[in-house]
Amino acid sequence: MKTVLTATVLAMSATGAMAAGHATTMGHALANDGKTLVVMSDISAPGDVMTFDLATAVHAIAYRPVTGHLLGFSNGAIFTIDPMSGEMTDLGASFMDDAMVAEGASVGFDFNNAIDAVRVVSTAGDNLVYFPEGFGDNDERAGSVRRFNDLAYADGDANAGAEPMIFANAYTNAINGMKAESTFQYALDAATDALVSLANNEGTLATIGAVTVGGEAVDLAAMGGFDILSPAQGENMGYAILQMEGSETAGLYSINLDTGAAEMLADLGMGGITGFAVSSGM
Repeated sequence: MKTVLTATVLAMSATGAMAAGHATTMGHALANDGKTLVVMSDISAPGDVMTFDLATAVHAIAYRPVTGHLLGFSNGAIFTIDPMSGEMTDLGASFMDDAMVAEGASVGFDFNNAIDAVRVVSTAGDNLVYFPEGFGDNDERAGSVRRFNDLAYADGDANAGAEPMIFANAYTNAINGMKAESTFQYALDAATDALVSLANNEGTLATIGAVTVGGEAVDLAAMGGFDILSPAQGENMGYAILQMEGSETAGLYSINLDTGAAEMLADLGMGGITGFAVSSGM
């Protein structure tokens, strides 16, 4: 059911200058503890939104580039979500006995477009993958969610020994309507306040750089979201909704994937966002 969020729940206002190339980019976010889908028809005007009540709260959302479907993750279920109505369809995923995210953890969720499977990571170190129906050629993993190695920094890394709090992840080359020739996974860590790489099933993290705004270090809260828009192979633009510790509101940012430097594009005027996905339309 479509709903209108009150000012205390959603009071988005674009206050920052929007960079070139945003004009046709849609944004999708989760609010109200994953119970509300917020749809921005154009992230250059993030205050112009539609909102929909979800029948089931979800922890995170991601676009599946091959099909153009918006998926939602909840412990024990994977859904497609109609971004124009909020209607949900349970995909009947089978969760292996150990393939659950720790209770209360923040969740990152994004498709590896080279293999058309979606990775689930969390602030508790969880590292899962959902292999959609039809995955591979008679692959026994199709339709299932499975656990892989917990997340940890590599020996010798600048943050080696730190306990990560990965709350968002994103893959490059998320090209509409096709698989990618290759892809690379990035993630955001609220413990080290860093942009990192994540080595898929191995779970190994490597620090790319501290997240900064205006050249200044930030203290990331473990909420928001992160996605990468890919108009073509090798063309990758990072976007994130970030909230800083001690702040009551979040912002929409661009993220430099080489350095971790962030630029605020808009103050969203609210906090508590728990998922974010962008798309350019099919």
